[in-house]
Amino acid sequence: MSHSWVRATTCYSPMGKWDSENTESPIHKHRKRYSATSIFGKRLFLDDYVEDDDQKGTKEKPILVSPDVQVLGERSFNGSCSSMVNTADNLYNTKLYLGSSSRDNENLPPKRIIHPSKVLCSPYDHNERGPLQPHEIELHKGIVALSKVEPHRSQVVVLIDKTTLFLGQLGDSFDAAGHVEAYVFKVFCRILFRENHPRRSKIHYFFTTLGDYFLGSWSSEEGRREMRRKALRSFNRAGKALPLHENERMFFLSVHGEHWFLFVVDIIARKFVFLDSYYEGNTPFHIGIRDLMINNFIKTWEESNLRGMGFRKFGVEYPNMPKQIGSDACGIFALKWMQTWASRNPLQRQFTMNDVADARVRFAVDILFSIHNTEDKGKALVKNFAW
Repeated sequence: MSHSWVRATTCYSPMGKWDSENTESPIHKHRKRYSATSIFGKRLFLDDYVEDDDQKGTKEKPILVSPDVQVLGERSFNGSCSSMVNTADNLYNTKLYLGSSSRDNENLPPKRIIHPSKVLCSPYDHNERGPLQPHEIELHKGIVALSKVEPHRSQVVVLIDKTTLFLGQLGDSFDAAGHVEAYVFKVFCRILFRENHPRRSKIHYFFTTLGDYFLGSWSSEEGRREMRRKALRSFNRAGKALPLHENERMFFLSVHGEHWFLFVVDIIARKFVFLDSYYEGNTPFHIGIRDLMINNFIKTWEESNLRGMGFRKFGVEYPNMPKQIGSDACGIFALKWMQTWASRNPLQRQFTMNDVADARVRFAVDILFSIHNTEDKGKALVKNFAW
C-alpha cells in the first residue's frame, strides 16, 4: 500500500492544493496583472518648466490621464527637510517672544524697560567667566606699575582701527581709585564693534564726541560748528555699517561735571533711556540736561536727513540701576552697561559696587590683550614685567 503524498488533493501538503511547479499562485497572478497595467499620471502643478518637455501635449500625441492617479507635485528629500526645519524654527522663536501678537503685526518683545533682577537668574548672563584668575591679577599689577613711570607711561599700547591708547591712560583708568578717561571709552567702542558687528547686534556705540555735542559742551560758535560737523560725520559713518533707523538701540557715552552716564536711544521701546550710577532722574543734574540732550539728538538726526522715527513722541525712562559709592566708579558702571545692558532682558544680572574692583582688573587686561589690538609691543612689555 502506498503512503506517498497526493499533492493536488491532500490538505496537509506543505504547498497546499496546487502544484507549485506548474500552477501560479493567486498572489503571483495578481502581481503579474498589476505590473502589466500602465499608469499615466498628469502633473497639475509644475516645479520647473522644461523647454523640451511638451507639458500640454498635442492633438496627435495627447497626454494620457489615469482616472485613479494624478501627480499633484513632488519635492526632494532635502527640500522637505529644509521646509520642516524652517517651520520648527519659526514656531520656536514665536513662543520665545514675550509680547502678545495682534493682527497684521509681528509678535514682538514687550515695549517696556525690564529692571535688572536682584539675584543672578541665569548663570550664563553676566559672570560666565567666573572669578579672577591669578594671571589676570598679575597682568593688572604690571599695567598699573608700568603706567606710573616714564618712558612706558607715554608708550602706545593699544591700537584698534587707528584708535590709540597710552599705557598711562590705561593704568590710571583702571587703578584702584582711577577715573576712566575718554580714550578708554573710544577703544572700548571699537572692541564692541569688532566683536559684534551692528548688522548682527543691531546696536551702535558712539564716541564721547556725540555726547559732548548733545550736552552743548562748546565755548564758542566756532567750536559749536566744529562739534556739529563731527556729529554729522559720525552719523554718516555709522550708517555705512548699518542704517541708523534699523538699529534697536544706540548708546551715547556722556560726561557732565566729570560724571559718566549713558544716554540710550531705544528705538524698539520708543524710549530715551538714561543709565546713571549716581543721580536719579528727578535730581537737578538730569533735569538740567535731559531736554537739552534729547532736542540736540533729534536736531542732529534731522540734519543728517535720516528717516523720520517719531522721536518727539518717545518717552523718557530712568531705570532703577544700582548706585556707586564714591565718585570714581561711574566709568566702570558705564563700561559694564555698554557690554551687558538690555532693556527687555528679564534675566540680566545686577552689576553692583561689589563687582567694581574685579571689573577694573578684567577690563584692563581684556582691552590690552584683545585680539583686535594690533600693538604687540605693549602686550610683550606687560607680560615680561609680570613674569
